[in-house]
Amino acid sequence: MLIALSQASGSDGSVPTQTRHGATTSPGCTNPDPGLVATSAAHTITVDGELHQYLLAAPKRDAKRPRPLVMEFHGFGTTANQFAELTGMTRSGPRQGFIVVTPQGPGSTWQLSGRGSDARYIDALLARVEESLCVDLLRVYAMGFSQGAAFTILYACAHPRQFAAISTVAVEFDLGCTDPLSITAFHGTSDPAVPYQNGATGLSLPGVKVRGTILNMGDWAHLDGCGAGPRTVWLGTDVKRSTWPRCSKGNEVVLYTVVAGGHTWPGSDRKDSVMYTTETVSATNLALSFFGRHDR
Repeated sequence: MLIALSQASGSDGSVPTQTRHGATTSPGCTNPDPGLVATSAAHTITVDGELHQYLLAAPKRDAKRPRPLVMEFHGFGTTANQFAELTGMTRSGPRQGFIVVTPQGPGSTWQLSGRGSDARYIDALLARVEESLCVDLLRVYAMGFSQGAAFTILYACAHPRQFAAISTVAVEFDLGCTDPLSITAFHGTSDPAVPYQNGATGLSLPGVKVRGTILNMGDWAHLDGCGAGPRTVWLGTDVKRSTWPRCSKGNEVVLYTVVAGGHTWPGSDRKDSVMYTTETVSATNLALSFFGRHDR
Protein backbone atom coordinates (compact mmCIF):
# COMPACT_ATOMS: atom_id res chain seq x y z
CA MET A 1 0.00 0.00 0.00
CA LEU A 2 2.80 2.41 -0.86
CA ILE A 3 2.22 6.02 -1.74
CA ALA A 4 3.87 5.95 -5.21
CA LEU A 5 5.00 9.55 -4.92
CA SER A 6 7.05 9.28 -8.09
CA GLN A 7 4.05 8.92 -10.42
CA ALA A 8 3.21 11.63 -12.94
CA SER A 9 0.93 14.35 -11.70
CA GLY A 10 -1.23 14.62 -14.81
CA SER A 11 -2.14 17.67 -16.87
CA ASP A 12 -3.05 20.94 -15.27
CA GLY A 13 -6.79 21.60 -15.45
CA SER A 14 -8.69 24.84 -15.36
CA VAL A 15 -11.63 23.90 -13.16
CA PRO A 16 -12.25 26.72 -10.66
CA THR A 17 -13.08 26.31 -7.01
CA GLN A 18 -16.77 25.43 -6.60
CA THR A 19 -18.89 28.56 -6.47
CA ARG A 20 -21.29 28.56 -3.54
CA HIS A 21 -22.60 32.14 -3.88
CA GLY A 22 -22.52 32.65 -0.15
CA ALA A 23 -24.88 29.73 0.54
CA THR A 24 -24.40 27.74 3.73
CA THR A 25 -26.53 24.75 2.70
CA SER A 26 -26.53 22.75 -0.51
CA PRO A 27 -29.28 22.60 -3.17
CA GLY A 28 -30.15 19.10 -1.97
CA CYS A 29 -31.67 20.56 1.19
CA THR A 30 -34.61 21.79 -0.89
CA ASN A 31 -35.28 18.59 -2.79
CA PRO A 32 -33.09 15.68 -1.62
CA ASP A 33 -32.77 12.63 -3.86
CA PRO A 34 -34.65 9.74 -2.18
CA GLY A 35 -32.32 7.32 -3.92
CA LEU A 36 -29.35 8.67 -2.00
CA VAL A 37 -30.78 9.80 1.32
CA ALA A 38 -31.02 6.51 3.18
CA THR A 39 -28.31 4.52 1.49
CA SER A 40 -24.94 2.96 2.05
CA ALA A 41 -24.02 1.58 -1.31
CA ALA A 42 -21.94 1.88 -4.48
CA HIS A 43 -22.79 4.46 -7.11
CA THR A 44 -21.30 5.63 -10.40
CA ILE A 45 -20.68 8.98 -12.06
CA THR A 46 -19.39 9.77 -15.54
CA VAL A 47 -16.90 12.63 -15.82
CA ASP A 48 -15.04 13.58 -19.02
CA GLY A 49 -16.43 10.41 -20.62
CA GLU A 50 -14.98 8.15 -17.90
CA LEU A 51 -17.12 6.04 -15.57
CA HIS A 52 -16.12 6.30 -11.90
CA GLN A 53 -17.35 4.38 -8.88
CA TYR A 54 -17.82 5.68 -5.35
CA LEU A 55 -19.37 4.62 -2.08
CA LEU A 56 -21.84 6.82 -0.26
CA ALA A 57 -23.14 6.41 3.28
CA ALA A 58 -25.64 8.85 4.75
CA PRO A 59 -27.69 9.14 7.94
CA LYS A 60 -31.08 7.56 7.39
CA ARG A 61 -33.21 10.21 9.09
CA ASP A 62 -33.91 13.93 8.72
CA ALA A 63 -33.15 14.10 5.00
CA LYS A 64 -33.60 17.88 4.95
CA ARG A 65 -31.33 18.54 7.93
CA PRO A 66 -27.97 19.98 6.80
CA ARG A 67 -25.28 17.36 7.38
CA PRO A 68 -21.48 17.59 7.47
CA LEU A 69 -19.73 15.78 4.63
CA VAL A 70 -16.49 13.76 4.71
CA MET A 71 -14.58 12.71 1.59
CA GLU A 72 -12.10 9.86 2.26
CA PHE A 73 -9.35 8.95 -0.23
CA HIS A 74 -7.72 5.51 -0.31
CA GLY A 75 -4.03 4.77 -0.73
CA PHE A 76 -2.18 3.53 -3.81
CA GLY A 77 -3.24 0.08 -5.00
CA THR A 78 -6.31 -0.05 -2.74
CA THR A 79 -10.00 0.00 -3.64
CA ALA A 80 -12.71 2.19 -2.17
CA ASN A 81 -14.36 -0.91 -0.68
CA GLN A 82 -11.14 -2.03 1.00
CA PHE A 83 -10.50 1.43 2.36
CA ALA A 84 -14.04 1.86 3.69
CA GLU A 85 -13.69 -1.45 5.51
CA LEU A 86 -10.28 -0.46 6.84
CA THR A 87 -11.34 2.90 8.24
CA GLY A 88 -14.90 2.01 9.22
CA MET A 89 -15.78 5.59 8.29
CA THR A 90 -18.88 4.59 6.32
CA ARG A 91 -20.20 3.04 9.54
CA SER A 92 -18.96 5.50 12.14
CA GLY A 93 -19.63 8.66 10.12
CA PRO A 94 -23.38 8.26 9.57
CA ARG A 95 -23.87 7.21 13.21
CA GLN A 96 -22.42 10.59 14.17
CA GLY A 97 -24.46 12.50 11.60
CA PHE A 98 -21.88 12.71 8.78
CA ILE A 99 -22.41 11.96 5.11
CA VAL A 100 -19.39 9.92 3.95
CA VAL A 101 -18.18 9.59 0.36
CA THR A 102 -15.40 7.15 -0.59
CA PRO A 103 -14.33 7.65 -4.23
CA GLN A 104 -12.55 4.97 -6.21
CA GLY A 105 -9.38 6.37 -7.75
CA PRO A 106 -8.88 5.53 -11.45
CA GLY A 107 -6.67 2.44 -11.57
CA SER A 108 -6.58 2.44 -7.75
CA THR A 109 -4.30 5.47 -7.76
CA TRP A 110 -4.55 9.26 -7.56
CA GLN A 111 -2.86 11.93 -9.63
CA LEU A 112 -0.58 14.05 -7.51
CA SER A 113 -2.26 17.20 -8.71
CA GLY A 114 -5.06 19.35 -7.36
CA ARG A 115 -6.16 20.44 -10.84
CA GLY A 116 -5.91 17.37 -13.10
CA SER A 117 -8.55 14.94 -14.35
CA ASP A 118 -8.87 13.27 -10.94
CA ALA A 119 -9.59 16.66 -9.40
CA ARG A 120 -12.27 17.30 -12.03
CA TYR A 121 -13.80 13.94 -11.08
CA ILE A 122 -13.92 15.00 -7.43
CA ASP A 123 -15.33 18.42 -8.42
CA ALA A 124 -18.19 16.69 -10.20
CA LEU A 125 -18.72 14.16 -7.41
CA LEU A 126 -18.92 16.88 -4.75
CA ALA A 127 -21.39 18.79 -6.92
CA ARG A 128 -23.57 15.69 -7.34
CA VAL A 129 -23.66 14.92 -3.62
CA GLU A 130 -24.42 18.53 -2.75
CA GLU A 131 -27.22 18.67 -5.32
CA SER A 132 -28.70 15.36 -4.15
CA LEU A 133 -28.30 15.51 -0.36
CA CYS A 134 -28.66 18.22 2.25
CA VAL A 135 -25.06 19.22 2.99
CA ASP A 136 -23.87 21.85 5.44
CA LEU A 137 -21.43 23.71 3.16
CA LEU A 138 -19.60 25.15 6.14
CA ARG A 139 -18.72 21.63 7.32
CA VAL A 140 -17.10 19.79 4.42
CA TYR A 141 -13.96 17.77 5.20
CA ALA A 142 -11.38 15.58 3.46
CA MET A 143 -9.16 12.79 4.73
CA GLY A 144 -6.85 10.20 3.25
CA PHE A 145 -4.16 7.58 3.71
CA SER A 146 -0.72 7.55 2.08
CA GLN A 147 -1.11 8.57 -1.58
CA GLY A 148 -4.72 9.44 -0.75
CA ALA A 149 -3.43 11.76 1.98
CA ALA A 150 -1.18 13.50 -0.55
CA PHE A 151 -4.16 13.90 -2.88
CA THR A 152 -6.26 15.20 0.02
CA ILE A 153 -3.70 17.94 0.66
CA LEU A 154 -3.23 18.82 -3.01
CA TYR A 155 -6.95 18.97 -3.70
CA ALA A 156 -7.68 21.01 -0.57
CA CYS A 157 -4.84 23.42 -1.35
CA ALA A 158 -6.12 23.89 -4.91
CA HIS A 159 -9.66 24.55 -3.63
CA PRO A 160 -9.17 27.08 -0.84
CA ARG A 161 -12.08 27.80 1.49
CA GLN A 162 -13.93 24.68 0.31
CA PHE A 163 -12.92 22.49 3.28
CA ALA A 164 -13.22 23.32 6.96
CA ALA A 165 -10.46 20.86 7.95
CA ILE A 166 -8.50 17.85 6.71
CA SER A 167 -7.04 14.72 8.29
CA THR A 168 -4.14 12.67 6.93
CA VAL A 169 -2.43 9.40 7.76
CA ALA A 170 1.23 8.69 6.81
CA VAL A 171 1.67 11.85 4.69
CA GLU A 172 1.44 15.40 5.98
CA PHE A 173 3.65 17.48 3.66
CA ASP A 174 2.36 21.01 3.01
CA LEU A 175 2.03 20.67 -0.75
CA GLY A 176 1.34 24.26 -1.67
CA CYS A 177 -1.42 25.60 0.58
CA THR A 178 -1.55 29.38 0.80
CA ASP A 179 -4.71 29.69 2.92
CA PRO A 180 -4.88 28.58 6.58
CA LEU A 181 -6.39 25.12 7.04
CA SER A 182 -6.87 23.04 10.17
CA ILE A 183 -5.22 19.63 10.03
CA THR A 184 -4.88 16.57 12.22
CA ALA A 185 -2.26 14.04 11.13
CA PHE A 186 -1.16 10.54 12.12
CA HIS A 187 2.26 9.00 11.47
CA GLY A 188 4.19 5.99 12.73
CA THR A 189 7.81 6.38 13.74
CA SER A 190 8.74 3.12 11.96
CA ASP A 191 6.94 3.83 8.68
CA PRO A 192 9.11 2.18 5.98
CA ALA A 193 7.35 3.88 3.06
CA VAL A 194 7.22 7.52 4.18
CA PRO A 195 9.71 7.95 7.03
CA TYR A 196 8.84 9.93 10.14
CA GLN A 197 12.43 11.06 10.73
CA ASN A 198 13.86 14.10 8.99
CA GLY A 199 16.42 13.24 6.30
CA ALA A 200 15.49 9.54 6.13
CA THR A 201 14.70 7.66 2.91
CA GLY A 202 11.72 5.39 2.33
CA LEU A 203 10.28 2.90 -0.13
CA SER A 204 7.99 5.43 -1.80
CA LEU A 205 10.82 7.67 -2.98
CA PRO A 206 13.97 5.51 -2.99
CA GLY A 207 17.09 7.53 -2.38
CA VAL A 208 15.22 10.76 -1.69
CA LYS A 209 15.58 12.23 1.79
CA VAL A 210 12.22 13.32 3.18
CA ARG A 211 11.35 16.29 5.32
CA GLY A 212 10.50 14.97 8.77
CA THR A 213 7.00 14.82 10.21
CA ILE A 214 7.59 17.35 12.99
CA LEU A 215 9.00 19.85 10.48
CA ASN A 216 6.05 19.22 8.15
CA MET A 217 3.58 19.92 10.92
CA GLY A 218 5.57 23.02 11.82
CA ASP A 219 4.93 24.22 8.26
CA TRP A 220 1.18 23.86 8.83
CA ALA A 221 1.51 25.63 12.18
CA HIS A 222 3.25 28.54 10.46
CA LEU A 223 0.53 28.67 7.79
CA ASP A 224 -2.16 28.66 10.48
CA GLY A 225 -0.51 31.39 12.52
CA CYS A 226 0.17 29.15 15.52
CA GLY A 227 2.60 29.88 18.32
CA ALA A 228 5.84 28.07 19.01
CA GLY A 229 5.43 24.44 19.84
CA PRO A 230 4.51 21.76 19.92
CA ARG A 231 3.07 20.81 23.28
CA THR A 232 3.13 17.04 23.61
CA VAL A 233 1.29 14.61 25.89
CA TRP A 234 1.29 10.81 25.96
CA LEU A 235 -1.89 8.85 25.28
CA GLY A 236 -1.19 5.44 26.75
CA THR A 237 2.19 3.87 26.02
CA ASP A 238 2.41 3.96 22.23
CA VAL A 239 0.87 7.24 21.08
CA LYS A 240 1.66 10.88 21.82
CA ARG A 241 -0.37 13.91 20.78
CA SER A 242 1.36 17.13 19.78
CA THR A 243 -0.55 20.40 19.43
CA TRP A 244 0.64 23.80 18.30
CA PRO A 245 -0.81 26.60 20.47
CA ARG A 246 -2.56 29.88 19.76
CA CYS A 247 -3.40 29.28 16.10
CA SER A 248 -5.19 32.12 14.32
CA LYS A 249 -8.93 32.28 13.58
CA GLY A 250 -9.76 29.07 15.43
CA ASN A 251 -7.44 26.91 13.32
CA GLU A 252 -5.88 23.81 14.84
CA VAL A 253 -2.78 21.74 14.09
CA VAL A 254 -2.59 18.34 15.79
CA LEU A 255 -0.22 15.39 15.28
CA TYR A 256 -0.61 11.86 16.66
CA THR A 257 2.75 10.08 16.67
CA VAL A 258 2.47 6.29 16.83
CA VAL A 259 5.65 4.98 18.43
CA ALA A 260 7.03 2.04 16.40
CA GLY A 261 3.99 2.31 14.14
CA GLY A 262 4.32 1.38 10.48
CA HIS A 263 2.61 2.41 7.25
CA THR A 264 -0.79 1.76 8.79
CA TRP A 265 -4.21 3.15 9.62
CA PRO A 266 -4.15 3.58 13.42
CA GLY A 267 -6.86 1.72 15.27
CA SER A 268 -8.19 -0.37 12.40
CA ASP A 269 -10.13 -3.40 13.66
CA ARG A 270 -9.57 -5.33 10.43
CA LYS A 271 -7.33 -8.16 11.61
CA ASP A 272 -7.21 -9.62 8.09
CA SER A 273 -5.71 -6.42 6.71
CA VAL A 274 -2.00 -5.95 6.11
CA MET A 275 -2.51 -2.54 7.70
CA TYR A 276 -4.04 -3.90 10.90
CA THR A 277 -2.63 -2.27 14.00
CA THR A 278 -3.17 -2.44 17.74
CA GLU A 279 -2.69 1.20 18.69
CA THR A 280 -4.86 2.56 21.47
CA VAL A 281 -6.15 5.40 19.28
CA SER A 282 -8.56 5.31 16.33
CA ALA A 283 -7.66 7.65 13.47
CA THR A 284 -11.28 7.41 12.32
CA ASN A 285 -12.85 8.47 15.61
CA LEU A 286 -10.25 11.16 16.26
CA ALA A 287 -10.72 12.59 12.77
CA LEU A 288 -14.50 12.77 13.25
CA SER A 289 -14.03 14.45 16.61
CA PHE A 290 -11.58 16.92 15.05
CA PHE A 291 -13.97 17.69 12.19
CA GLY A 292 -16.75 18.29 14.69
CA ARG A 293 -14.75 21.19 16.17
CA HIS A 294 -14.30 23.06 12.90
CA ASP A 295 -16.44 24.83 10.36
CA ARG A 296 -15.61 27.12 7.49
